Amino acid sequence: MERSQLVLDVIAKKNREYLPSQITFAHGSKKMEVAEHMGMTEEELDVYLGNHIKITAQLDDMIQVDKADKYRMGMAIEKKRMIPEKGRENMVFDLWGMQYDLDEGGYFNYAHPLAECDEDESLLDDFHAPDLKDMDMLFRIADEDLKKYGDDFLVILSGYNGIWEKAYQLMGMEQFLCLLMTEPEKACRIMDVITEYKVEVAKETVRRGYPIGHYGDDLGTQISTIVSEETFVKYFLPRFRRVFQVFKDAGLPVQMHSCGKITPFIPHLIDAGLDVLEPVQACLDFKFLKKEYGKYLTFYGGVDTQDLLTFRTPQEVYDGTLEVIKELGEGGGLIIGPSQEIMNNVPVENVLALMKAIKTARGE
Repeated sequence: MERSQLVLDVIAKKNREYLPSQITFAHGSKKMEVAEHMGMTEEELDVYLGNHIKITAQLDDMIQVDKADKYRMGMAIEKKRMIPEKGRENMVFDLWGMQYDLDEGGYFNYAHPLAECDEDESLLDDFHAPDLKDMDMLFRIADEDLKKYGDDFLVILSGYNGIWEKAYQLMGMEQFLCLLMTEPEKACRIMDVITEYKVEVAKETVRRGYPIGHYGDDLGTQISTIVSEETFVKYFLPRFRRVFQVFKDAGLPVQMHSCGKITPFIPHLIDAGLDVLEPVQACLDFKFLKKEYGKYLTFYGGVDTQDLLTFRTPQEVYDGTLEVIKELGEGGGLIIGPSQEIMNNVPVENVLALMKAIKTARGE
């Protein structure tokens, strides 16, 4: 059976024996270090990793997925979905007005075009989403990926930088949260523009035959949620639900990315249609998650990148990975992998120990 279908069957609880996996790297240099250590080419390492998922993006979201890829970012710039800053070609603006550094390792936004909207309402009057008139252009690279990888991998169109994240990045987090509490109608105007854009992209995702819906919003810190449960339910959940519903109406599973300790939000997300929680991090109680929500959810990730992979011995990584598989994967419902991308400070030996444990658990 094709790996894409295997993953879908695991998510649907039709296959409770198989263990999909996904190991990704935050930067290509660490991936090449692992490949060279094993005497492999990058292509050979890709095969050896045994990954099951391919994340792709429409051009507006390429900055969140493949900003180091010259072809993909070049296409986004050529089609004027990303605008290089004059005199600083490493800096680009997206059509929301946010700014990114192509040479920087993360996805930090340097510009907040709505930062003063609480004082200058004309900024909100002029605020609009990027146009979606030419979907063929926007989806060109993503469609290439779906055609090329759709049998071997579960191709997921990125939904990262969701309604909450984009809203606070447009203003700045502190400013947006203050606006949400003091003038919620203005904050909601911002989120509604983003929501309509996300809904239209979701509809096109379905129309073009992608097999799963994806959404991303970091809602937690390592010790708590960022906002209260009441605030989440009142302001965020109804907008998330609209995006999820597009996928659910088409019979697709929904995967959502959120870092952090978001336990109070999980039942609400399940009610909205969530099927895959991405990623599961060490700040969460795995036994509680499996007992309370294992019937409804497939868990993605689980192997701690903050301590275990980075600072522990290869044997501890091997044993810890098998423990995660036991806790979250018993009876199915787990896509095993790091709880975030593997960063450059993770020792190669620990990456190999992670891979060895996954292959051992899969009987390879």
